[in-house]
Amino acid sequence: MREQAKQKPVGKAFAMVANRSSNGHSLASERIKSNDGDEEIIKVYLKARVEGGVNHEEPVSQLKSEVRYIQEARSSLKKLREDLSSKLESRQGDKQHTQVALEKQNGSWLHPERPRTDSWEEQVAQVQMGMAPYEQGLEGNPRIPCALSGGLEAAAGAWEEEDGCSGEDVEKIRQTARRLFTKLQEAERRHQLEKQSLERTVSQYQEEVAQASSALRRAEESVAEKEVRVDELQRLLAGMEKEHGNLLREMKAGEAELARLRSAEGDKLAEQDRSAQLEKEVAMLREKIHHLDDMLKSQQRKVRQMIEQLQNSKTVIQAKDAMIQELKEKVAYLEAENLEMHDRIEHLIEKQVSRGGHSSRARSKSEYVSSKRLTGPKPLPLIRVVET
Repeated sequence: MREQAKQKPVGKAFAMVANRSSNGHSLASERIKSNDGDEEIIKVYLKARVEGGVNHEEPVSQLKSEVRYIQEARSSLKKLREDLSSKLESRQGDKQHTQVALEKQNGSWLHPERPRTDSWEEQVAQVQMGMAPYEQGLEGNPRIPCALSGGLEAAAGAWEEEDGCSGEDVEKIRQTARRLFTKLQEAERRHQLEKQSLERTVSQYQEEVAQASSALRRAEESVAEKEVRVDELQRLLAGMEKEHGNLLREMKAGEAELARLRSAEGDKLAEQDRSAQLEKEVAMLREKIHHLDDMLKSQQRKVRQMIEQLQNSKTVIQAKDAMIQELKEKVAYLEAENLEMHDRIEHLIEKQVSRGGHSSRARSKSEYVSSKRLTGPKPLPLIRVVET
């Protein structure tokens, strides 16, 4: 092949080049004269469109922005988990502090001159029965202050009638009950605020997961389109390679015919014309082969670039799948923490209700003939996160 390319063609060679190729790329040609002066070389260059590069850079920038957004969401989720754990620890500390303060105050209520311990237990039971209106107020009763004051007055009156305690002890009991009522109101308010904040956070993370899923779906669609385009380019390359083989066979046949004509005897005019025509055809075929070689190399480069982009897109999709799975695990972890907090609150409420029921059984039936049975507190609503 190289020896045949070194042979000097006869006359001038021209190549017909279209304005636009089939794949949308522009062609630029350049004509150069040789040193001998009796031949011309036509060079054909392929120029890729600038718009094609921009179209390839757009999905890359979009994927980068999506990855950055997912990283920000992961950092905010981690910060939220730390805040929730710190709030839970502070809440446990507040409960322990309140319990210690209540035990100290109960110890300060003991009178040194009181000979009986059973009367003190009955008095504590009366105070707990006085706090029962607050438990009813947790269910949404708008008349909490009136019920609480009535319960405190009843407990204080019963204590004065049974044991003859001083007004100072009764006032201490009332102050302690009011202080406990205030602390319980504050704890309930904080719990409601934290529950609302947690619900908003969970809904926000669900929206982020939905957005990430839609972005992943769009990326998969773009990858499928790129795969279709790569298949089309591969089919085009197969056709060009087939045409290249046909041209090579034709060129070899022409060169064989030219050699046969040169070896034949005689200088007939017809044979000279035929040889000149064959040389021109051989030169044109060489130019076409050179042109097809350039186009084939360009298409191969484009196919390699498309395959690399496709592999990068698949890697990004796998990373996004991992991020989405991590977000789902964190949402499930938040749901478990919420359920644990709800179980702890229900346990505390059940402890309060059980204490109130035990003290009410100790009293005689004659003292509660006209009293009404108070309903226990309803359990708080359970927060459940539904994954979409």
